Amino acid sequence: NARDVERLKDTRRLYAFLKEKYSFETVDIIALLKRYSFIADQDIEKFAKALENDDFETSLKFIYSFMTKLKEIIFNPKTSQGWENIYHKRHIAIGIPSMYGTYREVKFEALGLTFRLENVATRLMEKVVAQINLNYISGKTLKNIYTILDYFREGLELDGVNNQSFNSNLRMLKYSLRSQSFSFEQYINIFQFLAEDVKRTIIKYFLKSYEIPLRIVVQQLFDSDHQMPEKELVKLVNKKSEQFYREVIVDAFLMQPLDKFISRILESLREMSDNLPGQMITEIMSYNSDLVIARLGKPNPQVDNQAFLGSKAYHLKNLRMAGFPIPPGFVITTEAFRRYRAINGHPELQKEMYDLIKEHLQLVEKSCKKKFGDQQNPLLLSVRSGTAISMPGAMDTFLNVGMNDDITQSLSEIPGFEWSAWDSYRRLLQSWGMAYGLTRDEFDKIIESYKAKYQVEQKIDLSSTAMREVAIAYKAALAKNNIRFEENIFEQLLATINLVFESWSSERAKVYREHLEIADDWGTAVVVQQMIFGNLSANSGTGVVFTQDPTKEKHGVSLYGDFALSGQGEDIVAGLVTPRPVSKNQPSAGQNPGRSLQEKFPDIYKRLNQMAIDLTENHGYSPQEIEFTFESEKAEDLYILQIRDQDMAGNRSADVFETPLDQMKLAGRGIGVGGGAMSGRLAFNDKEIQQLRTQYPGIHVILVRPDTVPDDIGMIFSTDGLLTGKGGATSHAAVTAVRLGKTAVVNCANLQVHDMEKKCELNGHVFHSGDTISIDGYLGNVYEGNYPVKTSQDYLEFHL
Repeated sequence: NARDVERLKDTRRLYAFLKEKYSFETVDIIALLKRYSFIADQDIEKFAKALENDDFETSLKFIYSFMTKLKEIIFNPKTSQGWENIYHKRHIAIGIPSMYGTYREVKFEALGLTFRLENVATRLMEKVVAQINLNYISGKTLKNIYTILDYFREGLELDGVNNQSFNSNLRMLKYSLRSQSFSFEQYINIFQFLAEDVKRTIIKYFLKSYEIPLRIVVQQLFDSDHQMPEKELVKLVNKKSEQFYREVIVDAFLMQPLDKFISRILESLREMSDNLPGQMITEIMSYNSDLVIARLGKPNPQVDNQAFLGSKAYHLKNLRMAGFPIPPGFVITTEAFRRYRAINGHPELQKEMYDLIKEHLQLVEKSCKKKFGDQQNPLLLSVRSGTAISMPGAMDTFLNVGMNDDITQSLSEIPGFEWSAWDSYRRLLQSWGMAYGLTRDEFDKIIESYKAKYQVEQKIDLSSTAMREVAIAYKAALAKNNIRFEENIFEQLLATINLVFESWSSERAKVYREHLEIADDWGTAVVVQQMIFGNLSANSGTGVVFTQDPTKEKHGVSLYGDFALSGQGEDIVAGLVTPRPVSKNQPSAGQNPGRSLQEKFPDIYKRLNQMAIDLTENHGYSPQEIEFTFESEKAEDLYILQIRDQDMAGNRSADVFETPLDQMKLAGRGIGVGGGAMSGRLAFNDKEIQQLRTQYPGIHVILVRPDTVPDDIGMIFSTDGLLTGKGGATSHAAVTAVRLGKTAVVNCANLQVHDMEKKCELNGHVFHSGDTISIDGYLGNVYEGNYPVKTSQDYLEFHL
């Protein structure tokens, strides 16, 4: 009943009061501090706030500052005055004398408060230590360890315990962290020295001081008549002394936590040394878990740059924090890619990484009010690559991650998702299969067979039942090819992240990097975001829009692009569908009135136009290419998936060499100022240009000049490519070549042109009129001979 509840509460309060009175265990340190005038009220309030926020390190710093003030009071040589109000009485029943009342003396009270603060400090120190993962030791861990050891040092010195050897070894640890050449074995030695220092401190302050008194006291207590044999007495003294020492060390301020902390560090270091190869230890030591993952919606100065986040995520993060409609998510940074082997090779690093992913996944769930893996309200994810240097189409992308048979079936039963649930699932199954070696054609054959079966021309016309059959057929195709689809959705997410990382080493990605001379070390980030359903209904869709019309010379915002209905983000950029025009003034819009985004979804178009103006006029962006998705005709259901600088040349493809670079004969290098790869024959003047065109119909002619003057403009008009020994990107030749769309390499410093002899020399390679030569207008490379050339879509995005 209520009375018993009140009794229980009163008993609990009484126990707390008695505990605080007769021990140093403090129930409410803030209330206790406020009873005295030792500490300023504003400092107590700051301390209380730090405790409330679980800011253990700040709380500890406050306690140490309080203890410093109290120490000054305790050791003040000036005599202090005491005050008492004591009452004497006898027990009413048996007449035992007793007393009660109050005794106040400033040093005595400061001492008592110090003991209570020490107790709180010990608990805080234990919490600070618990925040560090000591299952492995990295450079970051060592920095945190040094900080904590310095807290221990400061606390012990406040308690009068000082060890110069410990302080010296601690300083050695501090300065070792500034050196890149310090070895792992040296760190083991430092902590061995520190462990030895702790033992010496215990002996000096807590063992030696009591050794002789204990012999006397134990004998007086247990052998006062000196009848015990010497051997038994020694054994008894040792036993009682051990019990006493153990209790003293346990009660000593910070000594036992310090001893356990250093012992755990040494244990971890030795375990790494015994079980891991040297290269793995080196990688772990340079690993920093603060750099491997970042939220899209929260600033993180350590990683907020394109080198860590990749270009895609960097701009998405800036836009999300600026209030643009960007789906919530997080980024696994390029640092995780660079540490990929260490993370996957060490169980503790891997577990820590998985825990970080779960933690950030929960934040996405909270933001979008959905739950990953929940059948009734599932959160689906997109998992995309994000390199610092754009490599469109070169790496894997996974959409609708978080689906399996049960979740898809449940989602399809939610009104509005009957069709899109199965369409999303078959997309995930296809991307999964293609990542494991199946071709797009194999899946196209399946869906084409169902379109024929149900006599429809487009997949959007398939019923939800038919789309379910397609998804089941896709899954059967995976099983037929011995490809296991991961049904556990968290394992599925981890697998897609790993597949994106691994796609950096795919053949197509290597080709991109090789021909553009992009270092393999850049790696990729992985962008994980809430999935937006552009395939939700006939009023949803996806598209790509330029903020400035590339077909017009007019500057400023003028939307131009493509979109598709009932599609997802990859449909337009991968060229998988027949698109519709974004603006009604686009040439293709005139052929199909009313089909443009501007006419069919005016609110979406208006919002896109507003965002384009905001980007270019208020946020300092040049004309942009925007990938977008919308779930309905409402403006609030429009999301940006990606932005990149618009290629103002309007050319969405470029020629590249098919031959690997190591099989091409490099003659020299200059500055590439226009065009892509070109193979042709060399000419020295306009007459030779015409002769070569007659002699070799259809071939490219490359004009070589020591430099260019205005008189050469005519030849630049006539030629296909240009190679010069002088002049930079702003030279007449460069400006004219770029304006005319010519392939040009300028400022080839070692090029010597002999007009009269109709030959040129470049690094020992001699070329005569009509000789075969190849140039790369992007890289600035010059090659001897001709090589096959192919056209690569979106290739020019490399230099966006």
